[in-house]
Amino acid sequence: MGKQYQNVIEALVKQVPDDQDFVLSANGVLSAGDAASVASTIEKSHPLWIDEPCSASNLEVLRKIAHENVTPLGFGRGITEMAAFLGLLKESLVDIVRPDLALMGITGTRRVAVLAEAYYVAIAPNHDGGPIGTAAALHLAASVPNFFIQHIPVPADPKDREMRAAIVSGGIETPKDGFLQLSTAPGLGIEVNESALEKYHAA
Repeated sequence: MGKQYQNVIEALVKQVPDDQDFVLSANGVLSAGDAASVASTIEKSHPLWIDEPCSASNLEVLRKIAHENVTPLGFGRGITEMAAFLGLLKESLVDIVRPDLALMGITGTRRVAVLAEAYYVAIAPNHDGGPIGTAAALHLAASVPNFFIQHIPVPADPKDREMRAAIVSGGIETPKDGFLQLSTAPGLGIEVNESALEKYHAA
């Protein structure tokens, strides 16, 4: 990785307030060398983890990154096979497992969490869906002992945020002091506003 890219990354990290944590997402597009360099560059800033620094398919490549840096690594957003998660865990190549709720479902994600717990690895499920998916994610978080943190999509467009709030009652995606409230109502603990679904479907 060239010096100019290191400068860009360092400048980005400096934008993070001292009292806030951050995750750097690389979307799996970096080469092994670049991923290792990025991990080394940001390790002094203590990120929660670097997400998908490169493809998780080549364990030899991942060993280079994991063994040369102390920056926590997160993998799993595109993985659907338990064997792939097991390979990462057995080789100590992942610090945060990130199964995708849309791909794995609640049951599959729980299975990954149980597997990761045996290796003392935390889970931070990936969630890019709607507010109903958020409800599922929160209930899942409350049910696994090695849960770490849950990503909730926050659209940039205020109209999209308004839509998400209208679809599900109870402000399920409105945090208070950095935490979301887990509903104690039956099922997922939410009521779906069908008129809002019709409104936004028509739009």
